[in-house]
Amino acid sequence: MMLQLQEISKVYGKKVILEDVNLKVDRGETIGIIGPTGAGKTTLLRIIDLLEEPTTGRIIFNGRDALKAKKVEIRRRIGMVFQETPLLKGTVNDNILYGPRIRGLKPSNKKIGEILEIVGLQGYGEMDARKLSGGEKQRLAFARALINQPDLLLLDEPTSNLDPISKRQIENIINKIKGQVTIIFTTHDLIQGQRLAEKIAILNKTIIQMGKADEVFQRPANSFVAKFLGVENIIKGEARLEDDGLTLIKANGINLYSSEKAEGEVIATIRPEDITVSWVRGNSSALNKLKGKIIKIEKIGSLFQLQVKAGEEIFTVHMTRKSFHDMNINLNSMVWIEFKASAVHIANQCN
Repeated sequence: MMLQLQEISKVYGKKVILEDVNLKVDRGETIGIIGPTGAGKTTLLRIIDLLEEPTTGRIIFNGRDALKAKKVEIRRRIGMVFQETPLLKGTVNDNILYGPRIRGLKPSNKKIGEILEIVGLQGYGEMDARKLSGGEKQRLAFARALINQPDLLLLDEPTSNLDPISKRQIENIINKIKGQVTIIFTTHDLIQGQRLAEKIAILNKTIIQMGKADEVFQRPANSFVAKFLGVENIIKGEARLEDDGLTLIKANGINLYSSEKAEGEVIATIRPEDITVSWVRGNSSALNKLKGKIIKIEKIGSLFQLQVKAGEEIFTVHMTRKSFHDMNINLNSMVWIEFKASAVHIANQCN
């Protein structure tokens, strides 16, 4: 294991920035830490990089207690790219060689060339670094970190201030080096996190949920994660186990069935694409069949998004353009919505 955080907290005065953060990172993994503004993402990276000390907790890096070791020895095995990295006077090569120089190292011209190629700055070595564009400066920041061959690379929202083309170039760099170096990056961009990371951690002062991106998106752990991820259908209810092994959830005027087991107060999430619409109650195997009124119709790209009120709950449903026109649906139409018990994911309530 490359890195382990144990019960990390950070408090400034009476303000809690981080609380009971636990994280395990294996060598070669790429972890995306995702959270809203103020969630503590930057502070967490600064603590991992030993730029700040946690109020409580332990950091185990390559088997060593990092808070008890010589900081310089640990930090030289870690590279960090900030949102905006200040550049030194001089050429691109001067900037790249600064880190090795203070370590008493002198990389070969071949090695410098390899790094420049990875970041897409071939032929820029003798250029004045201050004349680079914003995206080029950020790629130079990657080069300055990579030349030191770090065991761990920390990236603090590395594309947040960049145009779309520069953003793609930075993402290409990350994809090139994945597996060769352990990477932890922060972002508030959900799609970027899903695109780049093998695992994502949802942070809001503490890590609320961690797992493979698809698993987290499909099965949010609680209502905070569901709302943050943009899940459309979040229904609070009281759950109880039935004799057939299914879970019955009683919500506002409706009953839902889930194949996941739970009891007590829960939230149920159903993705809009898992719900079908018909004029009559179908004969399908779907256990959840609800009659409702269409209260809103919205065109979103190639899809139509409907809001259907069933009982006192409002369901968001996605339909293809063809299905929508074939059914000739109108506002205030009464329809049936159906979805399988396996499409109803259960999580704990957490506001």
